[in-house]
Amino acid sequence: MSGHWHFVASAALISMLAKLTNLHSLAFILFMVWICYLFYKKWIAILTVMLSILSLLFFHFYLPELPNHNTLSPPNDPTTISGTIISSVEKSSSRLTFTILDKQTDEKIAVAYFSDEEIDYNEAIRYGSVCSFTAEWNVPDAATNPGQFDYRKYLLSQKIKYEAKLTDIDSLKCISKTGLMQVLKGVRHKVLGYIDRRLTNETAGWMRALVFGDDSYISEDTVALFERWGLSHLLAISGLHVGIVVGLVYFLLIKLNLLTKEWAQWVILISLPLYAILAGGEPSVLRASLMACVGIILHKTGWKWNVTDILSLIFLFLLVTDKYMMYQVGFQLSFAVTFALLLSKQILLQSKSRFAQVLSISFIAQIAILPIQFYYFSLFQPASIFVNLLMVPYYSAFVIPIMFFMLILLPFPWISLLDTWFLNIHKIAMQIVYWFDEYVHYPMVSGPLPWIIVLTYYVLLFCFMQLWEKAKLKQAFSFAVMLVLLLTLNGLRPYLSPYGTITMLDIGQGDAFVVELPYRKGTIFIDAGSSFSFQEQAPSDRVHDQIIKPYLYSRGIQHLDAIILTHEDTDHIGSVSYLLEDFAVNTVVVSPFFSTKALYLLQLTEDVELATIKGNSKVTIAGHWFNVLAPIQDNNDTNGNSIVLHTTLGGKEWLFTGDISKKEEKKIVKQYPNLSVDVLKIAHHGSDTSTDRQVLSQLSPEIGLISVGRDNLYGHPHQDVMQRLKEQGVTILRTDLHGAVQYRFKGKEGHFIIRK
Repeated sequence: MSGHWHFVASAALISMLAKLTNLHSLAFILFMVWICYLFYKKWIAILTVMLSILSLLFFHFYLPELPNHNTLSPPNDPTTISGTIISSVEKSSSRLTFTILDKQTDEKIAVAYFSDEEIDYNEAIRYGSVCSFTAEWNVPDAATNPGQFDYRKYLLSQKIKYEAKLTDIDSLKCISKTGLMQVLKGVRHKVLGYIDRRLTNETAGWMRALVFGDDSYISEDTVALFERWGLSHLLAISGLHVGIVVGLVYFLLIKLNLLTKEWAQWVILISLPLYAILAGGEPSVLRASLMACVGIILHKTGWKWNVTDILSLIFLFLLVTDKYMMYQVGFQLSFAVTFALLLSKQILLQSKSRFAQVLSISFIAQIAILPIQFYYFSLFQPASIFVNLLMVPYYSAFVIPIMFFMLILLPFPWISLLDTWFLNIHKIAMQIVYWFDEYVHYPMVSGPLPWIIVLTYYVLLFCFMQLWEKAKLKQAFSFAVMLVLLLTLNGLRPYLSPYGTITMLDIGQGDAFVVELPYRKGTIFIDAGSSFSFQEQAPSDRVHDQIIKPYLYSRGIQHLDAIILTHEDTDHIGSVSYLLEDFAVNTVVVSPFFSTKALYLLQLTEDVELATIKGNSKVTIAGHWFNVLAPIQDNNDTNGNSIVLHTTLGGKEWLFTGDISKKEEKKIVKQYPNLSVDVLKIAHHGSDTSTDRQVLSQLSPEIGLISVGRDNLYGHPHQDVMQRLKEQGVTILRTDLHGAVQYRFKGKEGHFIIRK
């Protein structure tokens, strides 16, 4: 079996992918064809075939599928919970979070407490403590929009079904327990606190991330920047960090004549697992620590093992010990990159210069995880290869070593000078990344790739790498061209598709409609609202960052033909300035009665055209017409001045009404007595000030769309409005109950899709 354990690991990987994609039969058939072909060609022995098939079957039944999260129903009343804290305890002045293992149900529960006042913590609230408290149960928020991060699914992937919200911090009673894990977690907590006291916030954040695996103190902008440029691996503790730890310990013990080489190896063998726990126990650090420990053991015993075999066995070991680890992005990325680099060892050895070797490593790492990158982040930066070429050596040779060096020197008084020196240098390095982000930001944007494209991609990639390794560069280049063409074809799919989509995004108490015309002839927004920050008295970027932007990226959209703003309320225009910053926008369309103050808040740039439209006119955007029914005159009211649009899409007549009142509704039906529609956007989120009974009777819609927030303070939609719609026989689709609502059409036929 020497040199063939990667086949057994591949079988486990196939079972894992089958669980993640629900393509069980296809995955199994392809694997069996592949393994039988290898046996037929006498490239592998019967033992390898049998172990691979056993691995396939074992992991098929062993690996979990996430439960249907729509069927979760926690207890209604506050409940007393008692159990053991099994996670790190995150404490701040106003927030407390941890995970507890309930002793009655033997289930994990995510616990949170929020306070407007500073919390006075009991030191017994820590890892391993046995606690009891009274809390209100809650089902975590699920994604209600395409492309949105699914927090509920994320918790389910960690075997957590419910959240518990502490109602009173005084009800939390904990008794601390003593054990090895508790001691290590306590040491970690104390060291992190000491780091915060001795260093500036920025340097402390980098040390927390790069030495202890806690990136929560790195700014959100920096984390997002690293995600955009494929640098997230630098924030995750990996083989590089572990190598530095080993080198540092070895240097201190050997070069300072503290221990012999033999004893130093034993110290490293014992300290690495401890460091893995102190560093948070993430998959990447577990993998790297286990590989280093196995390497030391093999060196001491004189056994010869293939490095790929070692990685394969560690992959199998981690899957067996924690089957839910398969859902962690870090686990997937860590092994994908490591396997790719190990299989490319001969290619890397061919590089004659260090620069060429680093470039090859960066290139191989990026192309190996590209489908995973699209699946989780919906974008890939081609220029990230060059950014990694600059940043990886910088972090390897400077940032990570200096973090460990500063950790040792924390007690000394001149640590502040070292802190300042580091920040001055690091600021320059970060400016380089920001320069790329501003001037070389040309990402490939796509949602998850279809399985057939992923399969074709990896087949072509394998052939490309094989030819590259054999120095058949012309043939390798031809496969590289095919890879580029495959990705280009995937990017062109929307432009070849006859299907169009109208989406009412679930943004809470606000409107955001996205019209995607067939063959990607145009993408049009009708309103782009946001939530409101009461502290800053300004629109919040939450809706844009968590809902609108992920949706557009998941659809492969980087360009908007127009944003039509019905009126100037924040719940209709609050996300526009963020859209203009992140996407190319041709035109912003408003009514002539839009205020100067509201226009200023949009932060329009010179390359964005500002157009005005008013009632009793017709406008064409991206080749598609809209009848503008209102406003004809200034009604001296922002809601009353809402733009009202009528159009035909997918064989249905649509009417978008903004927040007009009954008064404006009656004016419209009076001016257009023959107007009838199939789909009516219910005005003003279902407020009783709108949706007149007689107007409904004339319009006679089949479908009523209500964009409204869950448990909103306004009582929308009003019961009387709902009654009038039911009396009229209107099918009601609302975001608070159904999530995002989509109408997918081809020609004059289409159907509605709801998320919940």
